[in-house]
Amino acid sequence: MGIISFVYTQDNIRLDLFLKTRLQDNTRSYIKKLILNGNIKVNGQIITKPAFKLKEDCTLTVKELEIIKTGLKTLDADIEIIYEDEYIAAINKPAGISTHPGKGNYDNTLVNILIGKISNLSGIGGVERPGIVHRLDKDTSGIMLIAKNDFSHNALMSYFKNKEIKKTYLAVCYGHILQKTGRIEGFIKRDPKNRLKMEITKETGKYCLTDYEILRDIRGGVAELLKVMPQTGRTHQIRVSLFEAGNPIVGDKTYKRKDMLNKYKSLNFVKRQMLHAYMLEFIHPKTKEKMIFKAKIPEDMIWATGEEVEL
Repeated sequence: MGIISFVYTQDNIRLDLFLKTRLQDNTRSYIKKLILNGNIKVNGQIITKPAFKLKEDCTLTVKELEIIKTGLKTLDADIEIIYEDEYIAAINKPAGISTHPGKGNYDNTLVNILIGKISNLSGIGGVERPGIVHRLDKDTSGIMLIAKNDFSHNALMSYFKNKEIKKTYLAVCYGHILQKTGRIEGFIKRDPKNRLKMEITKETGKYCLTDYEILRDIRGGVAELLKVMPQTGRTHQIRVSLFEAGNPIVGDKTYKRKDMLNKYKSLNFVKRQMLHAYMLEFIHPKTKEKMIFKAKIPEDMIWATGEEVEL
């Protein structure tokens, strides 16, 4: 938690407006929270009113908010940090770990790892989701973006909402797909018979669109390696889309077909869904540079993908 000092040399401006000009990487809501929480001193006196009028030659001291970690334990585990600066980080999430704490699991999540590896995580997600802008399913591996302050958090959320982040996944699916490229679209909603699953319908739910391209056949056509580009960001979108199309992801325990499991028994060694968030492309929220990050292929997928993939 840092402490910053400023000297105000003019006269008669609101405290919150002045701070907005100096703390440009932070949101208005963050600045308001700083003031209301008593983190601002003017000439040594705590000021808790955003509309407080500053006088000439006063000194301001700003104590930055600290992410509250009460109730969260640090998990000491190796994780690949692909990129990190003062605004964002990109990490390669391993399969088998949930993104953030939830019912029955508060100690063994990505967040528990992050609070011990990355400092100054954004607080918009709340106490249990510091820095978390988006998520991957527990058994999906691959790249995730982490926000290190509220400015970058809001920017990245806007990017995802407005489809300004290009996402590319690698998936291994059962069987042979006739079309080399294709598009799966429909409306996705909760399965009324199983609240842990999603289903695709023709009319009701949230619209979802997934593009794919076959990269190569695997083991004589028992499976195929796909490049998958989701154009919307729905829960379980890629998994349920390929399932509904008749070619579920190899190893997916939720979206599986018995006929595929019986037909392709040579793939029964696979222990988790073969889905990997491989690449993200976007504009850096602060520097405006084009960023392209790739997440290394996990060891349990190398049998299908090789060490590297040419896209």
